[in-house]
Amino acid sequence: MKLIRELLNPFSWKLAWRDARPQWKSLFLYTSAVIAGVAALVAILSFRNDVLLTVEDQSRELLGADLEVRMNQPYPDEIQSYIDSIGGSQAEGIEFSSMVIYGPDGLSRLSQIRAIDGPYPMYGEFETIPADAAQRYQSESSVLVEQSAMKQFNLQPGDSIQVGNIRLPIAGELISVPGEAAAFSLIGPRVYLSKNLLEGSSLLDRGSRVTYKSYLQLDDPEVITSAVEGLREFRDEHRVRYDTVETRKEDFDEIVSNLSKFLGLIAFVALLLGGLGVSSAVHVYLKRKTSMVATLRCMGMRAEQILAAVAIQISILGFIGAAAGTLIGLVLQFYLPTLFTDLLPFEIVQAISMQAIGLGLFTGILISVVFSLLPLAGISTVSPMMTLRKTDFSPIQALSIRVKTVTIAFTLAILILIIGFLTESITVAGVFTLSLIGFVILLRATASLLMAGVKGLRLKSFTYVWRQGAANLFRPNNQTSMLMTTLGMGMLLIGTLYLSQDAILQRIDLQFSDDMPNLVLYDIQTDQNDDILNIIEENEGRVLQNVPIISMRLAKWNGLTPSEVREDSTINVRGWALGREYRVTYRSELRESETLTDGEWIGEADGINSVVPISIATNIEDDLNVSVGDSLTFNVQGVPVETRIASIRDVDFTRPEPNFFVLFPSGVLEAAPQFFATVIQTSGDDQTNAIQQAVVQQHPNISAIDIGIALQSVQEFLNKIAMAVQFMALFSILTGFIVLGGSIAISRRQRTRESVLLRTLGANKKQISGIQTIEYALLGLLAGLTGLLLALVASWALAWFYFDLAFRPDLLSMLTITVLVVLSAVAIGWSGSRHIFKHSPIEVLRLEGEAT
Repeated sequence: MKLIRELLNPFSWKLAWRDARPQWKSLFLYTSAVIAGVAALVAILSFRNDVLLTVEDQSRELLGADLEVRMNQPYPDEIQSYIDSIGGSQAEGIEFSSMVIYGPDGLSRLSQIRAIDGPYPMYGEFETIPADAAQRYQSESSVLVEQSAMKQFNLQPGDSIQVGNIRLPIAGELISVPGEAAAFSLIGPRVYLSKNLLEGSSLLDRGSRVTYKSYLQLDDPEVITSAVEGLREFRDEHRVRYDTVETRKEDFDEIVSNLSKFLGLIAFVALLLGGLGVSSAVHVYLKRKTSMVATLRCMGMRAEQILAAVAIQISILGFIGAAAGTLIGLVLQFYLPTLFTDLLPFEIVQAISMQAIGLGLFTGILISVVFSLLPLAGISTVSPMMTLRKTDFSPIQALSIRVKTVTIAFTLAILILIIGFLTESITVAGVFTLSLIGFVILLRATASLLMAGVKGLRLKSFTYVWRQGAANLFRPNNQTSMLMTTLGMGMLLIGTLYLSQDAILQRIDLQFSDDMPNLVLYDIQTDQNDDILNIIEENEGRVLQNVPIISMRLAKWNGLTPSEVREDSTINVRGWALGREYRVTYRSELRESETLTDGEWIGEADGINSVVPISIATNIEDDLNVSVGDSLTFNVQGVPVETRIASIRDVDFTRPEPNFFVLFPSGVLEAAPQFFATVIQTSGDDQTNAIQQAVVQQHPNISAIDIGIALQSVQEFLNKIAMAVQFMALFSILTGFIVLGGSIAISRRQRTRESVLLRTLGANKKQISGIQTIEYALLGLLAGLTGLLLALVASWALAWFYFDLAFRPDLLSMLTITVLVVLSAVAIGWSGSRHIFKHSPIEVLRLEGEAT
């Protein structure tokens, strides 16, 4: 209560103003460390609100209709009749993947075919060049082709492509589709055409994986609700799927929420590091003020009055820092959408978010004050007797264990509440906070080890400049350990993100090795298989695998039908695993991409009428809730086949070859209706293109995946995601540099006196410059190494345990990042020391005395 009264006392405000006025620049640096964190936090929160606002405003455009119905087969009569009875404006669509021949040179690529009949999209519109192409393509029997394919094959509107066995003119290039991000084209470029053109194209005759869709525009919400209720009755029996505007909004809300939580946590790390910088800076500031506080105590001023004055300074400067960070965050808000342009399916509508502004200001001030509590509490330990003592006194060390414990516990509670608000989970907040504490401890320990290593070096053989520069790292109040921690945290984030991204891209690069395939053909019918093998042989390709594939569905799970399993709440089986169409193969041996984890592989069976021993992948073991010895009955084209799980295997699904959840032995499925997938290795792009062209010309129903193009698309997509995440992580580095600048300002008087003393003793400008350069360079180097050492450990763990890769870090890139940190540290250090060389020693001492 006394402290609160003093905070409201005008005398405390006058004292705070008089004390801060001659040193406001240094004081501002104490809390400017929170600017980067607040800026990142406000930018992320504003971006999240912008996206959610856009989703709300353009919710119907995300779906293109009020209701979307889809099946993997043509609609049965009863479902078609029901859809017709709903009424409203309707359109139909058929979607599948197929090879398309682009331009006159016969170059082909797997593409996404969208055959539309009717006014789709009903909300929003295609963006095309020319602008009216979307209105003409159906009536003119032409096509819209994705812009990426137009550029790849150097095509223009008016040129033609071949879909199946029909040649069609290009009405325009497709820029964007409502509800779909540009990244959607990673699967293959999209091609829109009129549905009636599919008749006689031979594309749907055999083996194609097709999705049939209906789009409905319904003005009455009650009609939509009633239509959905009716579709639920067909869902299990006919496997009808549907989406409404609300379900699509929920999907996007969840995606955006998860993205913003992740990026928000990265931004909060920068804010947290700023808080650590504030705590350290306030501690040094108050330590310098010890004699002043002791003098005021001798004059009869109460500790509460002095504490209130300093608290007012910190709060006001925290507000200024938070306000500056908020303004920067609002500017960044307008830049962030460019990082996510290809990842979001709409153009973001931007607006000023008062919630983000308010939270940024509140969080910045709160962090500034909370992290100042421990050093502020130390003011009460300064006694009047300190005016007579010249010992090195630390206010924090003089605090009782009880006060320290309560203050630290309160600080952690505030952190957990803030993070809990950002993540909407107190549990996540607790785990994240404890993890951060662990990382900070590791960083401090690593920093201490590196500093001990530098201190233990025998520098006697080095020049004086080197010895003095290294010794400056250990001067009192130098905050070397704190700087290495804050800069190191930024380097840890950047390094881990970079090296993890490199590990993923390394996984992709492995696919380009000499023993990896270049081309995969699938949907090959039984009577086409021999001809396809002949085409490959004629073009001197090498067949790595020719895999038979049989489609089937699960009829019974341990003797229970899927409906009975769903009704039994005690059985935990995922719905998708019960209702999906399984595409399986059969063979007598395992491949090198498969490793048994349980049971025994049996490669031969006694026929389709026996209980067949099968192997399932670990990827589906938990979802099916099964183990070795359990029974599964499959419906194979109307024929029930009883099986027993004889083994469970770990499958490397990242390899560019057919892999399967369920593997049958030989001697069971040879006579079942099947198609083939063929994995081919070629000597180069020319041979790959030759095989694709020959296959497409003779068998248009067969699809081909060019592994090189597919992996390159994935790599580009990962690079875009990494760029966005690394942009946020850079705020942690920026925070570390701000703390470094604050540290230089804090110890400016001490550095100045040392430099003036050296100049008085005869040191020239070159020597003093060399000492400072070495000091800051060593500081940047140690900080970079602190973060990078832990980043290497974290990335190694991810590569070894998660990506299953031999860890091969890009040391050249890591060295480049470290050099940049060193140069930045030197530049910041020099920016705070320029005044030393502009005046004579006596002038500098006089200026410093006046500032004090």
